[in-house]
Amino acid sequence: MAKSHVLYIAFLALFFCFLIASTEMKKADAIGCETPSATWKGACVVTEDCDNQCIKWEGAIHGACHLGFGWSISQCYCYFC
Repeated sequence: MAKSHVLYIAFLALFFCFLIASTEMKKADAIGCETPSATWKGACVVTEDCDNQCIKWEGAIHGACHLGFGWSISQCYCYFC
């Protein structure tokens, strides 16, 4: 009887490990979707312009202006997924 409880607990622990691992892999994939534009130069002010450039020049599915890190100016980011 105790052996079946140990197997059940081990199965649940293994299941939760796989569940957590799959969630972390999805987060890693989502991080790779957004990348700074390789072709945009200067500050990004109009999101529609960034969107058009990402789609036409870089093959992305979407583009948008976002504030950079710290005090940097806004940048054009392209989304590939």
